[in-house]
Amino acid sequence: MSGRIARWWPYALVAFLYLATWPYHRGLNNPNEMVRVYMTRALAEEGSFVIDATIRRWGMVDDKAIRDGKLYSSKAPLQSLLGVPGYLLAEPILNALDAPVDKRTITFVVRIFGIAVFGIGFAWLLLAWCRRRAAELGAPALGTALGLALALGTMLYPYGITFTGHVIAAAAAGGVYLGAIALDRARTARQRTWIGMVTGFAAGATPFAEYPATLVALPALAAAFVVARGARAKLFLNLALGGVPPFLVGLWAHAKMWGSPLKTGYSFLENKGYVEVHGDGFFGVTYPKSDAFFGSLFSAGTGLFFFSPFLAVGLVYLIARCFVATDRAPREGPRPLPRSIAIAGLLGFVFSLLFISGHEGWRGGWTVGPRYIIAVAPVLGLWAVEALAVPRLRHLTVALGALSIVLTGFAAALYPHLSVVYTNPLKTFLWPSYLKGEMTYGLGHSLGLLGHAANAVHVVPLVLAIVTVLVVGARRAPLARVVTSLLVFSIGFGVVAAIREPDPIAARRENRRLWGFWEPSGSEAGPRTKVERPGLVWNGRAAWRAFSVERVKADGTTSGCPPKGSACQFGEHPWQKFGPERLDLDGERRPVLFMHPIAHEHIRATFPVHPRAQEIVFAYGLTDASVTSDNTDPVKVRVEQGGRTLSELEADNSYGLKEKVFSVTSTAPMTIDITVGFDGARVFGFDVRQYEAAKPKE
Repeated sequence: MSGRIARWWPYALVAFLYLATWPYHRGLNNPNEMVRVYMTRALAEEGSFVIDATIRRWGMVDDKAIRDGKLYSSKAPLQSLLGVPGYLLAEPILNALDAPVDKRTITFVVRIFGIAVFGIGFAWLLLAWCRRRAAELGAPALGTALGLALALGTMLYPYGITFTGHVIAAAAAGGVYLGAIALDRARTARQRTWIGMVTGFAAGATPFAEYPATLVALPALAAAFVVARGARAKLFLNLALGGVPPFLVGLWAHAKMWGSPLKTGYSFLENKGYVEVHGDGFFGVTYPKSDAFFGSLFSAGTGLFFFSPFLAVGLVYLIARCFVATDRAPREGPRPLPRSIAIAGLLGFVFSLLFISGHEGWRGGWTVGPRYIIAVAPVLGLWAVEALAVPRLRHLTVALGALSIVLTGFAAALYPHLSVVYTNPLKTFLWPSYLKGEMTYGLGHSLGLLGHAANAVHVVPLVLAIVTVLVVGARRAPLARVVTSLLVFSIGFGVVAAIREPDPIAARRENRRLWGFWEPSGSEAGPRTKVERPGLVWNGRAAWRAFSVERVKADGTTSGCPPKGSACQFGEHPWQKFGPERLDLDGERRPVLFMHPIAHEHIRATFPVHPRAQEIVFAYGLTDASVTSDNTDPVKVRVEQGGRTLSELEADNSYGLKEKVFSVTSTAPMTIDITVGFDGARVFGFDVRQYEAAKPKE
């Protein structure tokens, strides 16, 4: 039993950490992720790549493209396509449970079924290879250490829990590279057949996961042909059988969105600032620049080797394998990976580095690491494992692996989109956020835990992983090497702590801004439950069928809205309806009545006044997605009774529900009339509650 636990616990630890936290901040509205979620919803709900309807429902988002007056996600399509099955599976379940099918809930669903399961699977594959290869290299215990470092100390972790497509790209391009290695090691024709088909599938999917990942996949494909030797024609056939289907799906998606299978969203960008970034050279790529080169590799804000320093060992050993070592099999020990495999890895790294160094927008916005070149992470990680062949490098590599988990893992679990304002976001923002007790959605929040207790759900497993890596690295090692490893770990940690902000005032201002819309609040667990005041005699949401709803068009004509199912439809579009729903309002999922306005028209909802009612409380507001949208047109609300206007109100871009209290002086029906100038992202919710006694003064 203990042997099974020792074998499987690292896999369980990785899976737990990929599923335990769900960082989400509506105020940030991260476009890199959200525009892909929007496209998934459009595909699942409407069978279309067009996201206009989703924008009206959930609010504006950046990173869009526009063609023929219609809006699309500008991103490579594979991630959004992978989210559709999970969406379709979850939606009826959520409806049956009367749970909200809203932006935040759907984001969590597609993260789990559209990215985390793939991220976990790829992390497991890498962990299994690390353990096997380390055993061959005479350091079996260190395989687990470096496997954990790859899964939790590289960009695979933050982008394995966010719906951004980057881990899919890393898995696809990294899968091609692993496929080339597997082809070299295959011993039977049957093995070579299925390995070739799987490798082809990964290669066909790579460009439609993230376009730059192709720079890693293509050299790996070339290496596969080199190691195939006399079976290259059959390999080509197997690669084609596996690769053509996903490649055709990607071309089909491009043709549907951009009118041609060979065009991308970058030819149709809506944001003029992005057009300028991608306007020079080849999609924004020109000659390499020193700031992009050093920033993408070494900076505290986004450097590959800053966040994952053990990958630098992999790069050094990779270069050595290309130019120093030979392909001769040693008399003792395992055969080294072929030089062709090493050259393919180095070419993939160099091509990726040239790409990001020459890209005008190399920073990639709010990131953990240089996300545009995430595909190099598994390649360099595999070569860090190969460095175990050199005993003197073993403990240094493992110490840097533990440091990588410290630098990347905690950021991934709490806030995997570090702001561009900071020079050193870990010291300036992330560590203070942990000290403040800022928490995230996830298992801890769902269990009702607060602040530090909620964070302990992921902090404790991460600390366990770090300690495991350090202890494994120190086991059976000479004391001098143990001391050296700990010294390297400590110095690395100290370097991070020593980097200061050149503009501390701007950094403090950014801290206050981000903490200002942080969710969930560290002082509250789960949704806040409002205690109902006594004396309630009529609940508008529960009695929604008692409302009489009509639409008054601009020309004065009217139409009714008879209830059908769980709502009544007063407009041509599916969101132009009235009925009970749960909407995100100030970070809470509130049960309210949904009624979407129509531009330059009036939607009127008339309800009866209960004969015992003495006070009526009218609550109203816009959803959080509407508040964060670019549309600032308020929804104008008029409350009438007996042909007389009782109050004129506005639902503007402020969070939460406002309340208006009316003293009852008549039992005549009351009417709520709403109108708006521009109805994009104006998701309006309200509730009416009638009480038989006025609320006592506090």
